[in-house]
Amino acid sequence: MINELAYKMTSYIKKNSDIKNTDDLEKINYSLQAIFNELFKTAILLLLFLILGRVNYFLLSVMILFSIRIFSGGYHCNTTIKCLLWSTLLFLVTCLIGPILPKINISIYYIAGLLSIFIVALKSPYPNKKRPIKNKRRKCNLKIISTFFTIFWLYILLFYIKDISYLNCGFITIVLQVIQLIQIRKE
Repeated sequence: MINELAYKMTSYIKKNSDIKNTDDLEKINYSLQAIFNELFKTAILLLLFLILGRVNYFLLSVMILFSIRIFSGGYHCNTTIKCLLWSTLLFLVTCLIGPILPKINISIYYIAGLLSIFIVALKSPYPNKKRPIKNKRRKCNLKIISTFFTIFWLYILLFYIKDISYLNCGFITIVLQVIQLIQIRKE
């Protein structure tokens, strides 16, 4: 359904614009699919976490995840339903389990934070078969931005968030994103 809507919009754009290049139209179609899929998934997840009474944790986790993941990349499922299921699992961990974990030794947070920064700086951006990054300058910029957001969120979490439940929620969000970047790549 989402792909059909994106295709219809792409066809409309093709008929009513000067864009005739097949590659450009495929990029537009892919972008529309990605936007619609994310809107659908986010609406479902927002509703779920409203029902669970964990919407504040969900919003924190989404802000952290989206600001890093957009630039660092990560694992992509091949269907909307699989993506929704994996995203639900990720957010259930960050928003239900994270907040109930006890505070650990602060040095563990710092070590995990430094490892996270190092891994993001080394491994991002994670390649996507449907949207490969061929331009070295763009790849470098994505690496810098994803590293910046990782540092930014770790700084906020470690120095400004006093509530341990929000600290753990945010921290686990970053760790789960970083784990996606260290998967063995099949290229």
